[in-house]
Amino acid sequence: MNVHVRNVGGAVVGWVVMAAVVFVLMAGLWMVLGVEGSFRPGSWEVSGAWSYGSLGLGLAAGVLGGLACARIAGDGRGTLMLVALVLVLGVANALFQAPVAEGVRPEGVAMLEAAGSAREPGWVSWLNPVVGVVGILLGARLGRRE
Repeated sequence: MNVHVRNVGGAVVGWVVMAAVVFVLMAGLWMVLGVEGSFRPGSWEVSGAWSYGSLGLGLAAGVLGGLACARIAGDGRGTLMLVALVLVLGVANALFQAPVAEGVRPEGVAMLEAAGSAREPGWVSWLNPVVGVVGILLGARLGRRE
């Protein structure tokens, strides 16, 4: 198979792996922390536990995405494509935040409603792509060694 096709395929698969891992791990974090542990009291602002937990989970997702990418890609350019994708989308997310819910957060909010209404600190938005890239590079290194 053409090296370019393998690189693009590796980057796409790496991105899909990262998205799936983030979804599953965030759902697990939600189950562990619950509504009250995920948010500041009565607010849509996420708690410190959620912020730091999400960064750790993002690192794990990056490692698995980088590992998958390195296994499929023809060379290191596949990893660079995945890094570029994560940086571009992460910076766009940090710059163009969706509007968040206003007012007091209700007690029994569901996970998907919370995900759409949560307000994370700006530093988390900017650190997420950096953490993802670090994870990708670590995972790619592991994938090339084995």
